[in-house]
Amino acid sequence: MANWPSIPAADFGTEEEVYKPQIRTEFEGGYVQSRSRTTREIRRFPLAWETMSNADYATLETFFKVNQGNSFNWTHPMTNVTYACRFSTDSLKSVWAGPGFRSVQCPIEVV
Repeated sequence: MANWPSIPAADFGTEEEVYKPQIRTEFEGGYVQSRSRTTREIRRFPLAWETMSNADYATLETFFKVNQGNSFNWTHPMTNVTYACRFSTDSLKSVWAGPGFRSVQCPIEVV
């Protein structure tokens, strides 16, 4: 399994989401019946960089192309816990933030 590339960590304050869907059925009397749709949650990390150098972006882009559809090891920058992750979207989004820099979005999720 590949390891996350050696690029600067995502911006401080990066979000973290625990996703566990449910099935809800509403009744005429105003009652709601619900249950979990799945037996486990999915932990998501919508990683984002406000300014990433073009060199670091090239490294991330290569990693994305090679590992899209595969799992890889990613270490959380605040807790130092290593997760087996995958890319949660089919694209790597970036916007030119200035000469030599990009704003990048790269959401991942735990396998």
